[in-house]
Amino acid sequence: METNLKILGSLEESSKHDVAECFVQELNKNFPQLTGELYLGYPIYIDEIANRRTCIDIALISKIGIYIFNILTESVIDYGEIQDDIYAKVESKFKKQSFLFKHRKLIFEFHTITYALADIMEQEEYPLVKDVDSAIAYIKETCYEEEFSDDLYRKILSGLQEAYGINTRTEREGVREGTKAYAINQMASLIEKYDGCQMEAILSDTAGIQRIRGMAGSGKTIILARKAVELHTAHPNWNIVVTYSTRSLRGQLESLIGRFYAAKNEGAKYNKEKLKIMQSWGSASSTGVYYEICLRHGISPMNVREAKSKYGKNANLFSSMCGDILSTIKNFQKMYDCILIDEAQDFDKNYLRLCLKILGKEQRLVYAYDELQKLNEEAMPNPKQIFGKSVMYDTPLTVCYRNQGNAIVTAHAIGMGLYRKEGILQLPSTSSVWEAIGYVTDTPIEEGKQAVLYRTAETSPELLKVDKKDIIDFLCYDNARSMNKALLDMIKDDLEEQQLLPKDIMIIDMDTYDYSKNCIQLSNIQQTLNSEVAYDEDWTYHEEREIYKYSLHSAGAANPEDFFRDDSIVYSSVRRAKGNETFMVYIVNAQKCINSLQRRTDRNGLFTAITRSKGWVRVLGFGEDMCILNEEFEEIKNHDFKLFFSEYPDKDKLKEIFLNNKDVADKDVKTIDSTRALIDKLTEGGNVTKLQLMQELFGMSKEELAKILEGGE
Repeated sequence: METNLKILGSLEESSKHDVAECFVQELNKNFPQLTGELYLGYPIYIDEIANRRTCIDIALISKIGIYIFNILTESVIDYGEIQDDIYAKVESKFKKQSFLFKHRKLIFEFHTITYALADIMEQEEYPLVKDVDSAIAYIKETCYEEEFSDDLYRKILSGLQEAYGINTRTEREGVREGTKAYAINQMASLIEKYDGCQMEAILSDTAGIQRIRGMAGSGKTIILARKAVELHTAHPNWNIVVTYSTRSLRGQLESLIGRFYAAKNEGAKYNKEKLKIMQSWGSASSTGVYYEICLRHGISPMNVREAKSKYGKNANLFSSMCGDILSTIKNFQKMYDCILIDEAQDFDKNYLRLCLKILGKEQRLVYAYDELQKLNEEAMPNPKQIFGKSVMYDTPLTVCYRNQGNAIVTAHAIGMGLYRKEGILQLPSTSSVWEAIGYVTDTPIEEGKQAVLYRTAETSPELLKVDKKDIIDFLCYDNARSMNKALLDMIKDDLEEQQLLPKDIMIIDMDTYDYSKNCIQLSNIQQTLNSEVAYDEDWTYHEEREIYKYSLHSAGAANPEDFFRDDSIVYSSVRRAKGNETFMVYIVNAQKCINSLQRRTDRNGLFTAITRSKGWVRVLGFGEDMCILNEEFEEIKNHDFKLFFSEYPDKDKLKEIFLNNKDVADKDVKTIDSTRALIDKLTEGGNVTKLQLMQELFGMSKEELAKILEGGE
């Protein structure tokens, strides 16, 4: 039977599970149009003072009423006392949300009912039911004739889910209407709630392997952190690990887990000995999963230098190390009760298998990954390819809460090279992935036929109330200096006129080779321009005359986890930017993605950079190559921010696209980079010019080189 009622969670006791199953069936029969969510075994509350845990057996949040059931399997003297305790805990949680009460009272009523499987004497004013029919009858007698509004229903769900505060809120006082800061404040005032798929991922039983997948911005890290908190609350004696690859993720995970646990448990701090946040590799100064496995099993852990010496500079070092351990250790010891892996697409099967090995028979492993981080393939092999078996729970997250719709579509179109004059550069290997990440088509995708994919308000909610046209733009300049000058001016406007904070802004450089040099160059231009106006003729310095009164810092400058700062704007490479997000993202040197030796890799990098934004994106570059990228963006706008395929490629065409657009091998790119470093060194003193070196390297005259540069044969 089709119903709007979503069932989430589970009950471990078989007798309670049977009651819940019958209850759900009868609800669907008696209220076929009921809109609501029914939670089993959730929420769980911990009383730190009494050292007691309270688990709600059934919580029905519906548009016709809120019903909290506790199921008693054994006889008790005073079930009213239990009911009072449950009521007090639920009411207290609801009242923590200011949007749910007024005049010291909740703005809605909820009911607590005891469902007795044992022989219990009924007490006055304490609802008691002994079978499913009685429970349904009670709901019919007490439910609202007029349904809750969508707004109130959403607020009640948020209160029960303890979802308000998912996003960190920074107070921006005195902001002017029409500024970016004002739009962010409006966005921050929205009442968050987890959608059904997200709650399913949070509450799914961890027995066996669970896979959580979705596109960038679908909330995977938040869901993983919240799941870790629910597990730690429900099983305080378990040894739980949350692990990741990108070092800058540590701060975000610590913040999320700390906030979620405190909100759930009356401000208490989680036990860091039982719930650990550890990077995958680790070292003596910063413990990681690999490092701990080695120590537990009597193996000397390797550092980067040792790994390069053993496997070679161009090898996948971490994979090789994990592979060695898998083949060396015959009997793995159980080290943890549950492992949760974030950004799992950063790992190959060796690390995932290694994590599974140290979990014992229960094998409680949860891994979350980007469904489409690389646009020429699915992000991960399927579970059977990784583990040799299927997962117990598979949860796709189709809604994107981070990026605005226009930014997502642009990221995918540019990343694929969909509107390149030379044709598509890369494409997912199966068309089914589009639906999994929230795209819609009016007709099913058929190979060789026209296809138009777009996003709706359901999968790309318009949380930021601004002009869609202002969300993303591509800007082309004559040279690097004019690009940098424009960047400094735009940031100045963001801070002074748009009232953004330094940590609201991120600069991402697409020039992977000269990234560090470019950061210094930008700072030098900033200082030079400030000096030009801040000094008098007698060289007296006047700070108030500075044009750009803000600081810049390179990501990871202080330590690997150093990213956002309250008083400085971060300048990052694409690799370091992964896992981080903010409202205003500036992408510089985007022209590097055109005519690149690694076109697919660089396009994937640009896709990643765009999806770091929760608000606005500006893509900056210079020269003819940037003009080409600009033309692609114009086509995206011409197609109304939709993905338009005149003929969706079949398998033969996909193979052709793949073969015609291969990246130059990593080892060859590293050789070229070494050559560039040598050229820079040789030309430093001025005794040798780059033109002389070009003539020497290619065996050509100046005239022949000029002809090639002008486009001749």
